[in-house]
Amino acid sequence: MKLYQNPLSPNARRPALVAQHLGIAIESVAVDFKELRSPEFLKVNPAGRIPVLVDGDFVLTESRAIMQFLASKKPGLVPEGERARADVARWQFWDAEHFSAPLSTLAFEKLLKPMMGMGEPSESAITEALTRYERSAKVVDAHLGKSEWLVGSSMTIADLSVAASLTYAVPSGAPLDPYTHLRAWFGRIRELPAWKSTEPKPGG
Repeated sequence: MKLYQNPLSPNARRPALVAQHLGIAIESVAVDFKELRSPEFLKVNPAGRIPVLVDGDFVLTESRAIMQFLASKKPGLVPEGERARADVARWQFWDAEHFSAPLSTLAFEKLLKPMMGMGEPSESAITEALTRYERSAKVVDAHLGKSEWLVGSSMTIADLSVAASLTYAVPSGAPLDPYTHLRAWFGRIRELPAWKSTEPKPGG
């Protein structure tokens, strides 16, 4: 299997976390962001997005779908029972719509724009993103106040999906301190060998 990815991308980090945690061998193919619209890469994914998993003649896009596919290959990150599996999927969809989106906006405005010389950050976009993030952070913090993990009694791909969205939370100014349960949960995930081995290294 090949995983087309960029080590700076939280989206690409999601399947990499699953592969590392479960010990699934994957050939990593680094793709520069400037290459996403190249004719060569568009043959792999016409949408021009990463990550992309290629397993023989099977090509799979969308980070959370790739997580599910990889997690189905080895036990450990997908719970038993249809309701628990549906709950995992629910948290992944929730992450994509409510959590990852504002965090991505903050990272773009406060980190990527200055790094790429793309002009001044939009204060209105930052304010709106912070409002959306804080609303969602309260939801997940309250849930984690009742359970150590998002679904069931052990870590699942739901946890890794949501955690990856927090990759640039601190440097982009998304507060964690007010959310004690979220902060403690994130601290546990940050101690995982898979998390440390996939840590982005800007400029490295």
